[in-house]
Amino acid sequence: MAARPPTVSIGLPVYNGARYLRAALDDFLAQTWTDFELIVCDNASTDDTEAIVREAMARDPRIRYVRNERNLGALPNANKTVALSRGCYFCLAAYDDRHTPEFLERLVQALEADPGAVLAYGGSVLIDAEGEPFRYDRPTRHYVDGAGRSVRYVHGLERPLPGDPVARYRAVLKSRGVDAPIHGLFRKDALVQTAGHQLYGSDRLIIAHAALLGRFAFVDAPLFHFRIHPGSTLYLDRAAWAERETGRAGAGKLPETLRTFANYNRAVAASPLTSRQRVRAYGATLGYAVRPHVLKHLFWPGPDNYWGWRRWPGQASSLAAPSTTTSYATH
Repeated sequence: MAARPPTVSIGLPVYNGARYLRAALDDFLAQTWTDFELIVCDNASTDDTEAIVREAMARDPRIRYVRNERNLGALPNANKTVALSRGCYFCLAAYDDRHTPEFLERLVQALEADPGAVLAYGGSVLIDAEGEPFRYDRPTRHYVDGAGRSVRYVHGLERPLPGDPVARYRAVLKSRGVDAPIHGLFRKDALVQTAGHQLYGSDRLIIAHAALLGRFAFVDAPLFHFRIHPGSTLYLDRAAWAERETGRAGAGKLPETLRTFANYNRAVAASPLTSRQRVRAYGATLGYAVRPHVLKHLFWPGPDNYWGWRRWPGQASSLAAPSTTTSYATH
């Protein structure tokens, strides 16, 4: 007889994550909620990632290890963890983040207390490469790590959200960060209705679509420790980031951006809304599409230009090089 599937599936995609992976695995093996499977999808790592996972597997049979023959890109690898999962709840974990022991238990309780909720998540703590909390500098409104590097970071959506689905959707679009929600606990049947992880804002797209499908349960406790370190994707320019995420050189030009906005409209069309709500949601999507930030990347040359324009014709070549600032930037 087949074994009963676990209540919770944790998907952990990783590539060369040896520095932080052991601590991430230990956090999950120490959870007070024990009915889970931990699926590690190794994207053809060349460091000690596999050895670290196999050592943990020898201690705990709840870990499943899958190694890709080649690097699929970070986003397809994340989607693969969802496809392999068997639980009714799903959590996407990162190899370099940390979780408190009650992380899963508190989020499972929140979902089971509200059958209309499709996502539960807690508050977050920003930690640096050494696992120490960032210091908040009130005058600049930046967080500062132990090395003096600053990050413009907003703990987005870490509050109760409106009951109206379109108001929730708009709140997600306006938020500057979705790190805690995307690494929260989803009802899997809601998660698989979304477009999944794609290039350009896929985290926000998933959360936005979920907002149209059901309520969010926010647990007001610092359950999730989000790590920013020099190896984070936040350091990469748009072209390098796109190649890392998709596994394809040259990805990330304007068509990908347009596809993302089309997916927002598809999410609105596919969601259980009234006609009036649907019109409001389309309006919110349009407002999101014409933000000054987006228009700047569309028309102004630089390392993040959607067309790949690095400089105006005749302009000094200094604009052609990616930024080398030591400050972090948010997603």
